[in-house]
Amino acid sequence: MDLKQWRTPAVILVLLAAIYLLTQLGQSRHTTSVDAVFDLEKDDVGRIVMVVDDDTAELVRRDSLWVLAGYEDREVRQWRLTSFFTNVLTVHRESVISDNPEKWPTYGVDSTAGRQVEVYNLAGDLAGNLVVGRSASNYQTNYIRLADENAVYLTDKSIYHFLSADSGYWLEPPPQPEEEAGEIEDLPVKVLQEPAGE
Repeated sequence: MDLKQWRTPAVILVLLAAIYLLTQLGQSRHTTSVDAVFDLEKDDVGRIVMVVDDDTAELVRRDSLWVLAGYEDREVRQWRLTSFFTNVLTVHRESVISDNPEKWPTYGVDSTAGRQVEVYNLAGDLAGNLVVGRSASNYQTNYIRLADENAVYLTDKSIYHFLSADSGYWLEPPPQPEEEAGEIEDLPVKVLQEPAGE
């Protein structure tokens, strides 16, 4: 076989491969990288601390039950915990919004405006510590900052409303005391009489 007849298809193949690689490289610049914030499953969580303004709520796992510190005699709402684990533990950070600490108040991720959440594993080691700020223009995402970093990230979903330090948010209402059944008291009844003779 003659090498000249293979030269043209080989050049075309190399050009197609180069065009494909350049296209892929160009598209990768326009995609957002997504990283998980917490590298932890719900069964590996031992303690959760949330700080909102000056209030703090600490949820502690005792065997298979969760209790709110200071309210050990009351039940924690399981559906609230499920929502927390389903949403907060699975949140992802997307693109970096800012690396400037002076911009933290703008994004609500400073110590005064943000909601802070610390998640500890079963051994008591800190697995994640982040500050969450609310986005003023988009309620489907939030801004987050890992407590030991300057970078502010956009999240893939909103988790702000799952972070509450209010005991009423986490606890079932206290049981109401039962009223004792007593005797029913007779009430006086007044009978109206119709005028006679009509």
